[in-house]
Amino acid sequence: MKYSKGMIMRKPYLIGGMLIVCALLLSGCGGGGSSSNTSSSSSSTGSSAVVNYVPVIVDSGPAAVIAAGYPAVNEPFVSVTICAPADPTNCQTIDHILVDTGSYGLRILSSALSPSLALTQRTDASGNAVTECTTFADGYSWGTIKTANLQIGSETANGLAVQIIGDPNYSSIPESCTGTGPASENTVATFGSNGVIGVGPFAQDCGGACAQSADNDVYYSCASPTSCQPITMSLTQQVQNPVSLFTTDNNGVILSLPAVSGGAISLSGTLTFGIGTESNNGLGNAQIYTINPDTGYITTTYNGASFPDSFLDSGSNGLYFDDSSITQCSDGSGFYCPASTLSLSAVNTGQNGASGSINFTVGNVDTFFDANQSDAVYSQLAGTNGDPASFDWGLPFFYGRNVYTAIQGSSTPGGVGPYFAY
Repeated sequence: MKYSKGMIMRKPYLIGGMLIVCALLLSGCGGGGSSSNTSSSSSSTGSSAVVNYVPVIVDSGPAAVIAAGYPAVNEPFVSVTICAPADPTNCQTIDHILVDTGSYGLRILSSALSPSLALTQRTDASGNAVTECTTFADGYSWGTIKTANLQIGSETANGLAVQIIGDPNYSSIPESCTGTGPASENTVATFGSNGVIGVGPFAQDCGGACAQSADNDVYYSCASPTSCQPITMSLTQQVQNPVSLFTTDNNGVILSLPAVSGGAISLSGTLTFGIGTESNNGLGNAQIYTINPDTGYITTTYNGASFPDSFLDSGSNGLYFDDSSITQCSDGSGFYCPASTLSLSAVNTGQNGASGSINFTVGNVDTFFDANQSDAVYSQLAGTNGDPASFDWGLPFFYGRNVYTAIQGSSTPGGVGPYFAY
């Protein structure tokens, strides 16, 4: 019953590396907690006329249920507007785009994109089409790289490289891509959304690894739809974190969601752009946790054990960590199904030495969904993690908090990114 999306890996730099696990667990459930920095929707447009926020909705999504037959849960969505650079008045608004603080760049399912936009195909120096293989723990997504103008709120990113997942014109997937995961996730039903907007703490989706070597099997040059070979890709040509390309409010994001006790049919929150750039996006009393600039991780200490590969990720639908003392669900999914709800705690520590306790709960996934099949929000989902050194703080962590993600190299009132704060 492991109805989770998986993990997208940001490849390590070959020189001055960067390795960040970017979980994109698109459907499932989650547990959370509260903090003194309780979330609330932004209502001010700040000192300028820019509307630097958009509404977020957590609901069952466009797929309603995923391939395993279970409800899609704990997926935060926004709507984005995509315009054709050749005709900026030719636009399409696409809803149910997953907000992911653990990945980078805009990716749209081909089936959700209107052919009338006729987005321009990116090509390499030889004029061959550029494509990308995005890998997850439970599968992979293949698609072309095209150029689009993005509008979200009043923010814009023109000439943005966007991955079009499942492009029917390039349906022949190289073995070097199919070998990266057990299943193809090139449709809305398997991907769990109409796309994803990655707003994590780095500016590119692959970084120096792809700029310096083709061995990562991420970017490809296709001389024809059936003949694609891995290539290097410069930093400026890679799929970019769109926030880093905004004219203003481009140093990070704030994801704000109300607290949840148990479950709910849906939930509304806010995604705000910029940190300390407007009157509505100040840090307030949020504690800053700087992340490792080479790995993107913080350290979580839980049950006397250290998890040095830990991260905050709104794209994960639950809390994922290993604890052999917690009973797993009988279906072998890896989710936890304790006999009674567990009240637990852990400590997060940043590279700057800042630390703080997190209280969270773990419930019985099977029992909850047997009784609440219409709920798209569940605050007590947790399960095992494929990386025993990792504590994946998924969407349940975000309930009841304003969670700040500062982009590497960007100046903020709290210092230069990358960091998380809450």
